[in-house]
Amino acid sequence: MKLLKWTDRCVSGIGLLLFGILTGFSLFYTVYFTTKYEEIPYEKGDFFLIVLFVCAGMLLLMYWVSEWILKKAENQKKYIRILLLLVLAYTVCFGVLWVFGAGCIPVGDQASVCTAAEGFRKGDYSMLTRDSYEKYLYIHPHQLGLTALIEVIFAIFGNGNFLAFELLNCLGASVCVYSGYQIVCLLTEERRALIYYLLLSAACFPLFFYVTFVYGEIPSLSCSLVAVWMFLEYQKKGKKRYLIGCCIACSLACLIRNNSLILLIAFVGILLVTGIGKKKWKSGMMAGLLILSLFASRWALRTVYEMRADIKLNDGAPMILYIAMGMQKGEGAPGWSNGYILHAYWGEAEFDGELATQIAVKDIRTSLAGFQENPLYALSFYREKFTSQWNDPTYECFAMTHINGWERCGVVNSMYDGKLHTLMTWFMNQYQSLIFIGVFLWLIFNFWRKKELEDKILLITIIGGFLFHMIWEAKGRYILPYFVMMLPMAAVGLAELTARIQLYLRSHHESKT
Repeated sequence: MKLLKWTDRCVSGIGLLLFGILTGFSLFYTVYFTTKYEEIPYEKGDFFLIVLFVCAGMLLLMYWVSEWILKKAENQKKYIRILLLLVLAYTVCFGVLWVFGAGCIPVGDQASVCTAAEGFRKGDYSMLTRDSYEKYLYIHPHQLGLTALIEVIFAIFGNGNFLAFELLNCLGASVCVYSGYQIVCLLTEERRALIYYLLLSAACFPLFFYVTFVYGEIPSLSCSLVAVWMFLEYQKKGKKRYLIGCCIACSLACLIRNNSLILLIAFVGILLVTGIGKKKWKSGMMAGLLILSLFASRWALRTVYEMRADIKLNDGAPMILYIAMGMQKGEGAPGWSNGYILHAYWGEAEFDGELATQIAVKDIRTSLAGFQENPLYALSFYREKFTSQWNDPTYECFAMTHINGWERCGVVNSMYDGKLHTLMTWFMNQYQSLIFIGVFLWLIFNFWRKKELEDKILLITIIGGFLFHMIWEAKGRYILPYFVMMLPMAAVGLAELTARIQLYLRSHHESKT
């Protein structure tokens, strides 16, 4: 039990430090991307009293709504369910309207995986080899899971039908909201927290704007949140169907998006610590099943495509190249993509994985030497790398989806470049601060309480994501999944703040009378 207590305190302490920094940064300044969507962010100061005032106003509004819903005890469950249905319907409708209004088309990596999926449907597997002009999947075979998903969608809805993917993203966003709702149910019995969560989810515009992004963000996030939901259900109820659901959802999340491995590591870490601390062999069994499920699904995916293409898949660019790039300052913010992967693997190494690894190790040593020689530069480098990812309230939702394939209406154009864009980014900035504050409060209120370690699965995943992206390649959109994972904790933290304020006001009133 001492191991569990020590681990819980350690996780909570790191969480308090991380969210204390996030809250502090968000109150005093914000990182923005230019309206020309260049990958060069700029910082703008915020007046923290105004941010706090707006956050207090949003909390007060949520409180008024919750008071109306909770007014009669016999109607509370029914009204909360109605609110849930309304928010889910609103999520889907908003997404569908945005898909057709924004008219976004796949570009860059999105276009590459769509082209590969189209080719697979026609029996063309050249993207898996050096023979193709682009060589996308030859260099990035970890994208094969996403490509397989798109191929399935094209098989059902027609080749090249990326609109189907975007519309399915709308359903994926609603799955994210619903899974988060179930997670809140498992974290607390406080009904006000459920109402706060649903209201916060309805205002999570970065998630909604990303439905037009034909990539792995929303599909992997929806699978990840389902996996967390199933994981908590299994830990609390022990039913096998939840274990199976967690294994399937987690494997799918990792196949679609490699970064979801952070969630798998968080699951395994909690299970091992819990198993040792409570002497529960079943925890070790579940950890083994999660790992086995992932390896089996990856082996199956790879085997299927090797058989279909009648080739042996390439291992691709070594992952250490991403670490080397994450220590360099390119054209954009520090640690962001700068073309290093292609330059080193395709250019210098000529697709020789061992040589590319040697190049990466050499470049890492060069970067480390520079950091040691100039510690102030190193501090500035990693501060900018941190803030450019975590302190952008839009998480690049406009920058990554700004290219359109058909004419947009005035409202959508304004959302990208006009007054609505200014208003929306301003709101997202205040909203981001409210979420950070809510999680910080949740950590403070629960620091000394006896809680099961699995209740901190979202926090552990976020901490893992922070550490990973401080080492790895940086990008604002990579942080979106972790931000959505913050919503359940923020809702519980803000609900408890409300309860404490109510208790204080009531006791203060009674002392006067």
